[in-house]
Amino acid sequence: MPDLKQILSKHVSSIVFENDEVEKLNGISQLIQYEAGAILFEAGDPGDALFLVGSGAVDLYTIVDGNLEQTLLSVQEGGFVGVMVLVEEGVRDINARVSEKADIYRFEQDRLAQIIAEGGLLSLKLLKLVAEIASARSRILLVSLRQNLEWTMQVSGLAALDISQLIVDQASIKIELMHGKHLTGTIMKAEERPHGYELYVKTGDGTIHFIPYHAIASASFPLGEVGRESKIKGV
Repeated sequence: MPDLKQILSKHVSSIVFENDEVEKLNGISQLIQYEAGAILFEAGDPGDALFLVGSGAVDLYTIVDGNLEQTLLSVQEGGFVGVMVLVEEGVRDINARVSEKADIYRFEQDRLAQIIAEGGLLSLKLLKLVAEIASARSRILLVSLRQNLEWTMQVSGLAALDISQLIVDQASIKIELMHGKHLTGTIMKAEERPHGYELYVKTGDGTIHFIPYHAIASASFPLGEVGRESKIKGV
């Protein structure tokens, strides 16, 4: 795995960290290896650390309706998790879980706060880093929102398509989820909600998946598998 200087040079190209600055950051960090499934933090936990993904991946997700997970972002090598601890104190408002075995640098919030309080060039670079990450992730979330709205418009048209016919015909549907994964199967059940349909999809291994409308980026199916009476609108 690349060392801290290599990771910063490769993935934070807009900010140049000098050798002494990297050494200072190295001095307040701890490199930890996490297995897939490990929880970095949960909503409500204190914001006590910043994380830099050296390898592997971390999913940022929220909980909807009590127990339904919605993945908002997958952070890969070179990405930061929990970056707002650099500018504010408080509790986490999101969850972070390791999705692929990962080596992660952990920086204690109080040590980072001390560097920022001292002022100087490194302090300015860290604050610039926060601004760039916040801006980039805002764009990502806006794209996700747009895709979500597009999907909502599409599934709203499924009433005209007659989704019940898709179920009767056992049409194969391919669904792209918001976090980038794909799922192919047949619709077993569809429940209409004010903003779209929630689908129960059976995959080839016999597993039935519940998929809320807001978790879907797009969906498609072969027209040849749909009964002649179905009206293909909104998809």
